[in-house]
Amino acid sequence: MASPEHSPFHFSPRPNRAHEIDWRTWGPEAFQKAQQEDKPILLGISAVWCHWCHVMDETSYSDEGVIRLINERFVPVRVDNDQRPDVNARYNMGGWPTTAFLTPDGEAITGMTYVPPDQFRETLEQISTYYRENREEIGKKVAEQLERRTRAMAEMGGRGELSDQVLQDVLSAINDVYDPVHGGFGSGQKFPHTESVDLLLYAHLRRDDPDLLHMARKTLEQMAAGGVFDQVWGGFFRYATNRDWSVPHFEKMLEDNALLLRNYLRLFRTTGDAAHGETARRVIDYLDGWLSDSETGAFYGSQDADEEFYALDADARAGREQPYIDPTVYTSWNALAASAYLEASWTLDRPELRDRALRTLDFLWERVQGPGKGMYRYHDGEPHVTGLLGDQAYTALALIDAYQVAGEPVYLERALELATLLEERFADAEGDAFFDVWEGHESLGRLGLRQKPLAENTACAQLFLRLEQYTRERRYGELAGRTLAYFAGQQESMGHFASGYARVVDAHLHPQAEIKLVGTLEGVADLHRAALRLPVPDRTVQLLDPARDGDRLAALALPSEPAPVAYVCYGTVCSAPVRTVEELEATVAQMREQAGAARPAELTSAAEVDPETAD
Repeated sequence: MASPEHSPFHFSPRPNRAHEIDWRTWGPEAFQKAQQEDKPILLGISAVWCHWCHVMDETSYSDEGVIRLINERFVPVRVDNDQRPDVNARYNMGGWPTTAFLTPDGEAITGMTYVPPDQFRETLEQISTYYRENREEIGKKVAEQLERRTRAMAEMGGRGELSDQVLQDVLSAINDVYDPVHGGFGSGQKFPHTESVDLLLYAHLRRDDPDLLHMARKTLEQMAAGGVFDQVWGGFFRYATNRDWSVPHFEKMLEDNALLLRNYLRLFRTTGDAAHGETARRVIDYLDGWLSDSETGAFYGSQDADEEFYALDADARAGREQPYIDPTVYTSWNALAASAYLEASWTLDRPELRDRALRTLDFLWERVQGPGKGMYRYHDGEPHVTGLLGDQAYTALALIDAYQVAGEPVYLERALELATLLEERFADAEGDAFFDVWEGHESLGRLGLRQKPLAENTACAQLFLRLEQYTRERRYGELAGRTLAYFAGQQESMGHFASGYARVVDAHLHPQAEIKLVGTLEGVADLHRAALRLPVPDRTVQLLDPARDGDRLAALALPSEPAPVAYVCYGTVCSAPVRTVEELEATVAQMREQAGAARPAELTSAAEVDPETAD
């Protein structure tokens, strides 16, 4: 058995004996061993940042009796949630750590989350006995599970109607769970719910509704002032365990900080409040200082929870060993961070952040991508798991952002390459949405049944909507529409968890601003900066150099002269050329009104009855 220093697994940083369990990685060898020895599989799903996973290592997995029972009667398999989101999506039992008991074929017998040592010993005895003595009953239950999952997949979705009701339903759901006293959503522990905040800011610009802005603003200001924000180093902890954001769970995630950075940048552009820009800057400082690889330009995945450490001031921290940083390059999270840095570069007037983001994306393309294979996950200096939908979709969106900000066609070409991969390997043959893993992905256990997750499909729809705007190929917009329609109606049951979906549905139904800039990068610099900063819900900006982009200009039916100029488009209607920032802003405002972007019926908001509305 490997020592913890040479183990492929990450255990708690505090003393423990979890490495004495004969853990195996997820793969054919573990399943073959279970079949040959006729033993159930104990699947432990953990995460390097997870507090209760560490507690499980230090207590239950360090108990002498537990170690003996697992090694004798089970085939133990340990999976990192972030490295294998496909496994987690199919076996998670309600949180981390997940402790799932499987048949040798990979079907679940039962499962739970954290289990204390005494109870765990008893559970192991019961499961191993039950497995030996009830094969026929287990077989029937497994068959029923498989039938239910297959039927549920067949019944899911089905091209419903896309209408303004989707946005209204989700905004109403946000309103229902909004906390008017402390901001955020719900009355217990508080997660950021960044997509809900993003939708509030988007809908405020769509409807000119101050109540929607109030909910987003109060949420973000309360978070920045609370314990959930690291007041010493900057950056946000994963969530708060109480209503007023004062007591955090202390792990810091790249994904959360990237999405919160986007929230604060958009709030800053909307309010002009310097405090909002300062919070964004401090998130960037944390990511640059602690979750960045200076050699490759990639971002690390997370920093471990350590409540004693984070209670220290700056001087005391300097004298202590910092909490563990997970060096894994999670492709989708790196893409989200790159997108946020690109947005920060023009929001905060910091062009070095654009260069930082482009370096990240170039690293991903050169080291974490394979021709015809798309994006991988990267750790231990090598690319590993491929064929994950989120890695492709979020990277493609970040490449589109890079094209919009840097104006280099290579980023659009890379995004189109990933879009082709999505169509060929991930799309349902019936034309309805995208599977979470590509055709030909491994089929161990439940991985053989592919799923269609809403969040990643929303990202795909957003990608294809933007590609239609850049290329004028209608099939991209049609594909986006079919994908969104597949999930129509689900917002009613998902509530505010469908916020990202509602935003993209609205963008699909209502024309968004498209700015085509014709001229050299230097010649259109002022127009480019103004186009990115337009006070509209969303926009796409395209830089077209006549000396370089003649074919694309022809495809878009735009002349190469005069230049430098901008063309404003809403849907199929485009303006005459405009030459100044003032003309651009006036033209956008006029065309937006003509496109029907005026304020729809208002939402009665919890913010209107907020007992603490005075800002």
